[in-house]
Amino acid sequence: MNSKILTFPLRLALIILIFGALFKIMHWPYANMLMLIGGVSIGILYTIRFIFKTVKSKLDYLKLAMILIWVFSYLVKVFHLFYVPFVFETLLLILFIYWFFVEGIDYFKSRTYTKNKFLKGIYYAFIVIAIVTLFSGILFKIQHWPYGSILFTFGILQISLLLIFDYFIVDRTKTIQEEG
Repeated sequence: MNSKILTFPLRLALIILIFGALFKIMHWPYANMLMLIGGVSIGILYTIRFIFKTVKSKLDYLKLAMILIWVFSYLVKVFHLFYVPFVFETLLLILFIYWFFVEGIDYFKSRTYTKNKFLKGIYYAFIVIAIVTLFSGILFKIQHWPYGSILFTFGILQISLLLIFDYFIVDRTKTIQEEG
């Protein structure tokens, strides 16, 4: 089984989680349910992906630990199981900083895109528009300015579309060949 086959379902689970956060911020119903479904789905799908990966490195174990600690931390907070202030957050921050400096920068530098330059241009423009819309919405919402909720909601929708668009524009044949 190719472990990269779970990439799209993982992205959908992340989108569900992002929408749960949007619902929570906007005080809409079903926010906790969406966040729970998204978070637990990410934990389960990433664990399955990890199990079926043939060659595992130290960084693979690190990424699995980050995902599982994050899901466990979220479940502990949502269901009020026990209280340990900032233990999970500190551990996650340390693991993330280690991952970012060891692999993170190279991960973004080494991405290869499909050969279509027009799609690549649209992709980069869409990234900029989505980030500007999201951060404008956050700023407007914090300042209680008009249209803050609309901008923030459109920013979340654009980021969700970006996660799906990114799946199709990044050339994955190189990474699949390296694993096999």
